[in-house]
Amino acid sequence: MPVTNSKIYSIILYVLMGVSAVLYLLFAAEVISHALLINWCYLLFIIAGSASLIFPIISMTKDFKKAMSSLIGIVALAVIFIVGYILSTDEAYKIGESIVEGTASKSSEAGLITFYVMIFLAIGSIIFAEISKAFK
Repeated sequence: MPVTNSKIYSIILYVLMGVSAVLYLLFAAEVISHALLINWCYLLFIIAGSASLIFPIISMTKDFKKAMSSLIGIVALAVIFIVGYILSTDEAYKIGESIVEGTASKSSEAGLITFYVMIFLAIGSIIFAEISKAFK
């Protein structure tokens, strides 16, 4: 009987959860320092981030036609961000005691423009869907 991927993933999940529980108990009993626990959290973060990037890429390579809609969305988001970056300025502004200027200012303004465009598109698509449903 072959072992399926989901069974392997479940085993890995239970092992990681078990190690995390043991590390927590050791930390609570003051056997280990918080540095080890923080490093374990960093490792879990790296594993989760890697999995969230690698598995969708593997899934896209298996069925490229289904992946086209995702790729179109990613390209559209990149185009909206590039347009926002072109429209943004690098004017300095003050937040509390620190001054934000240059590339950080331009990037944050581009992010805001992208956010506003995405909200506008989301609201527009909701309105369009409701109106088109009313006429069907």
